[in-house]
Amino acid sequence: MFKKLFALAAVVWLLASAPAAEAKTMLYVPADDRPVSLEYAVDTVKAADFDILTPPAEYLAGRNRKGDPDKLWEWLSEHVAQADAIIVSADSLIYGGLVDSRMHNFASYALEWRVKRFENLKKANPSARLYVFNTIMRTPKASVGDVEPWYYEKYGSEIFLITALQDKAELKGLSADEQKRLETAIKAVPADLFEDWMNRRAKNFKVNEELIRLAKNGQFSYLLIGRDDTAPYSQSHKEGLAISKLATGLPVSKFTTFPGADQLGMVLLARAYNDLTLQIPIVQVEYAFGAGGATVPSYEDQPTSHTINDHIIAAGGIVMVKPQKPDLILAVNTPVNGVTLEAEAIENTTFASFSTRQFVDKVARQITAGQKVAVADIAFANGADNALMHEMTERRLLGELSSYSGWNTASNTLGFAIGQGMMAGAMDDNERQRLLVVRYLDDWAYQANIRGQLYHEVIYPNNGSLIYLDELKPLLTEKADKKIALFAKRHLAGLPADKLKVEFPWNRMFELTIQVQP
Repeated sequence: MFKKLFALAAVVWLLASAPAAEAKTMLYVPADDRPVSLEYAVDTVKAADFDILTPPAEYLAGRNRKGDPDKLWEWLSEHVAQADAIIVSADSLIYGGLVDSRMHNFASYALEWRVKRFENLKKANPSARLYVFNTIMRTPKASVGDVEPWYYEKYGSEIFLITALQDKAELKGLSADEQKRLETAIKAVPADLFEDWMNRRAKNFKVNEELIRLAKNGQFSYLLIGRDDTAPYSQSHKEGLAISKLATGLPVSKFTTFPGADQLGMVLLARAYNDLTLQIPIVQVEYAFGAGGATVPSYEDQPTSHTINDHIIAAGGIVMVKPQKPDLILAVNTPVNGVTLEAEAIENTTFASFSTRQFVDKVARQITAGQKVAVADIAFANGADNALMHEMTERRLLGELSSYSGWNTASNTLGFAIGQGMMAGAMDDNERQRLLVVRYLDDWAYQANIRGQLYHEVIYPNNGSLIYLDELKPLLTEKADKKIALFAKRHLAGLPADKLKVEFPWNRMFELTIQVQP
């Protein structure tokens, strides 16, 4: 009996006292060099006191640069022995990057060879945990700016409609009017262009199929496949169902698929962090009044409640309804009516409705009670809810959160709120607040407000482009810098927002890099 008790005590001691210093180095290959893929993700891991190594920037995909899969594999081979965890974008290692995955012309044999290299990666360091994320090629309703094949800018809306109606036809059938719309759309798109698009999708689907095979063979600690820019009826949704069927038998502890692409790296970095620190965070989810978890956000194909559950599990946590002591409360700001408008819409005012005040009241009570709270702001797409942010500012809550996110799609937001929230416990207050400042100035200041102001003050008067800033970039950078600094002074008093630097990393208005200088 004594021996059993001693053995149990020893196991408990080892779990409780295993130092993070024994497993502190991550290798990370992001989907490209955008700040959400690279800089912001790396900053989060470093703030949590882990070492993280990334490839040279010139190997990664950029706005005007294809990623180099061969160089990325060489870099991994050179550094794999240093790693306790390896977190990689298969899109980068197979095609060069996320955008490259939509535009490549690689032969199938080249893709198959690159997939097989994952087996050698695991053999090179069997003790390292290997986490892989990839995407199902997106099906946007429209696209500009050289992030899709050239013809998508002209025929994208028809291509989307064709696949959406074909998907619906298989699942529910079409009305006579829908059948007529489908036939008209098919005639509008040149057959060779549609064939090119579908052939590339078929190659990419085969890659995901092979990754699932490797996951079933135990090659990965976790495989995550995101459905980039999808919809309830679309080719991405259709392929997502097929992927889920292929993955039958893989437990949620090894695989999942959900909407989104840009947050996948952050989610798996959080999972690696939790695995290496022997943690399984208990997460309690709270919604704003109204549609809540039933909301199906823009650019996504399933209810928010489903997506949240998937994200938390993929990040290494578990969801509990009313735990006695949650490790993290995820407070999700959803639209009352379940419809996510764009953040630049006129409806995004600073007036706080009853539901907004009620939501903030709940967050304030939880923080006062000593709970760690992450806020996922998905009431609007592509930016923060102004009413929510003004109310939290008035209540002096901005510096108290474990994490905040309100950018791009709902799943992008969820991945950052959950990932940064789970790692926040390892950060000192200054680092945690520095990451919060970046999100407040990017998601609230820029995406929901300043970006639209710059359209009217600079872009439109000068007949400029939203997707190629070019000669207007210096003026836009100067104005953005001043506006961001003024916004921080007005709204972020008491937070480390004195020394800021901004830039347009992809020469377009869509994203801004916010750097908080030490």
